[in-house]
Amino acid sequence: MPTNVSDWIEKNQDYLIKQTEMLQSAIARMANNSLEIKKVGLTVWAAIAGFGFTNQSAALFVLAFVAFALFGVLDIYYLYLERKFRDNFNRLARILSGYIVPEDQEWIEKVKGNFLKPDNSTKFLGQIPNTLKSWANLPYLITFLITILLLVVPLPASP
Repeated sequence: MPTNVSDWIEKNQDYLIKQTEMLQSAIARMANNSLEIKKVGLTVWAAIAGFGFTNQSAALFVLAFVAFALFGVLDIYYLYLERKFRDNFNRLARILSGYIVPEDQEWIEKVKGNFLKPDNSTKFLGQIPNTLKSWANLPYLITFLITILLLVVPLPASP
């Protein structure tokens, strides 16, 4: 890459625009995967919780909680990846529009033309608390509260 980043950007503008299109596609896929995981997780939770009501078994409510928690971790991972791809997209948009900051120049040299690779400076496990604060995870919080309520409140006796 030339030492003058502006010249390099001007020469490779078509390539950079294609990279932004590919990033948009990756972001859309991550968002869609997140939605599908939520749908499947809620379906599995409802089936196991319903079976727990039928059999009046607290163990099934615990199983429903664990299954939904595992789906939740997978969904949090998709949200984490989506945010990483959005960061790359925002950097690339800033670069294409001419608002380059020094961190962008370092980033360009670090990725060596592969703008689709998420930045691995922050690890997934370290980002879980920030990701949990997202409104996208509200269905999980509500479902967890319902499950805990089902475990605490005694089940009605069957007639």
